[in-house]
Amino acid sequence: MKNHLLSILAACALTSVCSAQTAVFNYNDGVGTPNAGSYHPGDSFTFSINLTYVAGGSVPNLEGLSYWLQQTSPAGSPFNFSVTLRDATGSPFSDLQTPSLTYPQSLNPSNANDLGGAQPVGPGPLGSGTYFVANITVSIDPSAPIFGTYVLSNTFAGGKTSVISDNNGHTFAIPEADYTVTLVPEPGTWVAGSLVLATLLFTQRRRVLRFCR
Repeated sequence: MKNHLLSILAACALTSVCSAQTAVFNYNDGVGTPNAGSYHPGDSFTFSINLTYVAGGSVPNLEGLSYWLQQTSPAGSPFNFSVTLRDATGSPFSDLQTPSLTYPQSLNPSNANDLGGAQPVGPGPLGSGTYFVANITVSIDPSAPIFGTYVLSNTFAGGKTSVISDNNGHTFAIPEADYTVTLVPEPGTWVAGSLVLATLLFTQRRRVLRFCR
C-alpha cells in the first residue's frame, strides 16, 4: 500500500511539472487602469504588450511567439477597430513573423497577419521572466456608435490561436487577455446636447405657463 501511494504521489508530481509552464499577456496603455480606456470615435490609442512566461512542461524555454488581435465582444459586426502600427523596438522577439505589415490590419474579428516574432539567431532561448513584446496602436472608426463597450483580446482558439514556442518547435497556447474599450462622446457633443435639452425644457416650461394662464 505504501509503495502504491508513493507511486501515485510521484505521478501527480510529474503531472504538475508537465503542466507548469504559463504564458500570460499583460496590456498597459500608461493611463489609469492598464488594460482599459475610454475613447471617442475616430481616436487612436496605444498599449504595450508584455509576456509573463514561466518555464516548464512541454515548453521548457522561450524562443518566440505568434499572436493576432481580435474583437472578442461583441463577437459580431460592426468591427470598428484596426491595428495601425506594431512597434517591436526593444523586444527580444525582433525577428518578426510578418516583417512588412500592411496597414490598417482590420479586426474583423481578427487581424490578417501574425504580429509575433522570434529571437534572432545567437542569443539563445529565454527562461522564466516578463518580456516586452510590442507596442500596438489601434484606431477606432469615426462612425463607431458612442456609449458602446468593446473587448479586444489576443486570439485564443481556432486556426489563429496565439502561442509561444521553444527552440524545438513545441508550442503552448496563450490564454485570453482582454483590453476593454469604452466609447464616449466628444466633450463638445455633451455641451451641445445639454444646450439642446435646456432649450427644450425652457420652451416646454413657457408653454405650460401660457396654458395655466
